Amino acid sequence: MTTTADVIVVGLGAHGSSIACHLARRGLKVIGFDSHHPPHTFGSSHGGSRIIREAYSEGEFYVPLVKRSYELFEDLQERTGREVIRITGGISIADRRGKGLSGIRASAAAHGSPIEYLEPEQVTERFPVLHPHEHMEAAFDPRAGAVFPEVAIQGHLDEAVKAGADLRFDEPVTKWRPDRAGNSVQVETKSGTFEAKQLVFAAGAWLPELVSKLRLPMWIERQVLFWFEPKANAEAFRPENIGNHAWEYEPGHSFYAQPDFGEGVKVALHHDGSASDPDRLDRRVSGEDEAALRTQIERYVPDLNGKLLNSAVCMYTDTPDLNFLIDFHPGHRNIVLASPCSGHGFKFSAVMGEIVADMVTEGQSRFDLSQFGVERLLSEESQAACPPEKRPYEVN
Repeated sequence: MTTTADVIVVGLGAHGSSIACHLARRGLKVIGFDSHHPPHTFGSSHGGSRIIREAYSEGEFYVPLVKRSYELFEDLQERTGREVIRITGGISIADRRGKGLSGIRASAAAHGSPIEYLEPEQVTERFPVLHPHEHMEAAFDPRAGAVFPEVAIQGHLDEAVKAGADLRFDEPVTKWRPDRAGNSVQVETKSGTFEAKQLVFAAGAWLPELVSKLRLPMWIERQVLFWFEPKANAEAFRPENIGNHAWEYEPGHSFYAQPDFGEGVKVALHHDGSASDPDRLDRRVSGEDEAALRTQIERYVPDLNGKLLNSAVCMYTDTPDLNFLIDFHPGHRNIVLASPCSGHGFKFSAVMGEIVADMVTEGQSRFDLSQFGVERLLSEESQAACPPEKRPYEVN
């Protein structure tokens, strides 16, 4: 017996939960599947807090999306009665010997973002625990803050169910197939066959394998998260005293930290992780992992270099240009691909639900998604940027 729906959503993490929520709230019959039970620690959407910021070095085309995400996170917070987002302010510190803050300056100028630019001595005067070197420059974003990922995901899941969505956890999709006329798509799981007019893949690190025939040039990057107890001036690291701080300590190499929301100061290197497989990820945290991060902490935030409280491993799903993928499947207009976010996507999860809901119901989004198209990933240049040893799947 085949169970039918208007839309099937595969993956119910950061983006999938939001997509299911927005679709169900528009009155569509939604069935969602996830291989685990979100919120969980097996993917890319855990770790207690995630940075949200309007100062966007990755491209000015992201700013309208993140502005809308702020509004939608605040709406989710009001609907659920739980703290989803907190504004603390945040500072980005970059090496001016490279591109420095050029991306942030361009984004802020294009969209009128209220960014304040600081010299190294001004940073230390305002935040005495931060010690940028003289070759650095900084941008303070008063709109930056934290989104609490487990709370946001659970909130979207709860709102989706409240709106009528049928969400099935610990139930991976084993097969999928569109009909030749393009009118429906079937998926198979351990509990049977399901059919819908439209299908959304929001499976993050598992997306490349689910659509392996596309040979999408993506790779899974292992990332290690740490929580430290400051060795001095602990109060200075509370959210009422400091916000996020991100450091480009060498051109192309960076780490970030978030305030102590009660479980220690979260710190991690950004990128530079090893290629991996989502189902064979090394979740052990080594002394080498810790030492690499402590070296940078000691250089720039020495008061933070105290006792290790906790650690965890998560994944980035990277594209060659580190931009997202939000597009229709090139062979099937009733299938949407949405997820790989190259390590900076959680802050967009709220607006991702709205974007995909518009694509499903209206065939397009009101946002400019031209930078996120699938065709750019199918070029020879993009294919060459992802060597076979990095591909997290075997081509069918």
